[in-house]
Amino acid sequence: MCDEENSWKWDAFVEVGTTIHKMRGQVRIQMAKNALAFGAELTENGFVRGSKERYKLYATLLVKIAEYLDGNTEAGLDENLFDTSFSPKQSGIQTGFTCEVNNGAQSVRYYIKTHQYGPTEDNAKSTKPPDTKELFVYKLLNRIGMGPQAHFIIPSSGTKKTIYIATKECHLILLSNLTKDTANNNALLQLDLISRIFCLRDCATNSSNCGQVGETAMIVDFRIEKQSWGYVKADILDKFLKGNSEFHYTGLMETAVETPHAVKMDVMKKSLQEWKLMESIEWAESEVNRFVKRCCGKMQLEDDLEQYVKDLKATIEALD
Repeated sequence: MCDEENSWKWDAFVEVGTTIHKMRGQVRIQMAKNALAFGAELTENGFVRGSKERYKLYATLLVKIAEYLDGNTEAGLDENLFDTSFSPKQSGIQTGFTCEVNNGAQSVRYYIKTHQYGPTEDNAKSTKPPDTKELFVYKLLNRIGMGPQAHFIIPSSGTKKTIYIATKECHLILLSNLTKDTANNNALLQLDLISRIFCLRDCATNSSNCGQVGETAMIVDFRIEKQSWGYVKADILDKFLKGNSEFHYTGLMETAVETPHAVKMDVMKKSLQEWKLMESIEWAESEVNRFVKRCCGKMQLEDDLEQYVKDLKATIEALD
């Protein structure tokens, strides 16, 4: 390749690297691809390494350009194509709002609220920092198909003790709106089982925090029960088979937990096989740990996730 061709390709690479932040949508994606192709050619033929200053500039701009093609960024999403609107949250005491995102072809709604001990309508300050266990359960529920897609938002300014949790609308039919004809008994038993495994409260006992999407059990909000002696439930199988116990269910849930033991055992075994809990737990833990690393210095977090995960695995083994 001649010096003239090297020069114009280098100039094109530098121009894209210094202006890509001003580009939008498909133009930005295509220009990034072109620049990376030029960079690869110029590296292979030795042009980039021919000058220390050139190499330093190349290394800086390469990272910048590549970010726009990274699957973890919003490369190619032109914010000018989206209409975003916000409205007050309709229920619950935690501070939050509803966000509607419309690209002209479809609309997606997100329900955004603070973490479990975050600001409320009566108290503008978080009473406790975010708990990594709460973030973990949101990720895990989505992984096993029992929770909506969830995103965690760190405020750009202000307190280091508040995280916002955005859950994507999943067209849930609340437990309070189900009837004996529309409720799936297996789904109700799954709500009971998962609540026991993960020590969840304000979940299957709160008909506004769970329900069904089609025939599938779904949980959109919960509270993790504080345990004095860890989260292991060695007697979980016995309590699951017996039913109500500490949950004090009423209505459809009360009826569901009276299901014969043999049917419950069948539902439990099929659910555990479907959920692949051990694998899903490790995935969710990894996701939260990555988030914690990104939060370094930005957030205060309650983090006893490692012990919680260890105890969950012991509880699952007790179900075998």
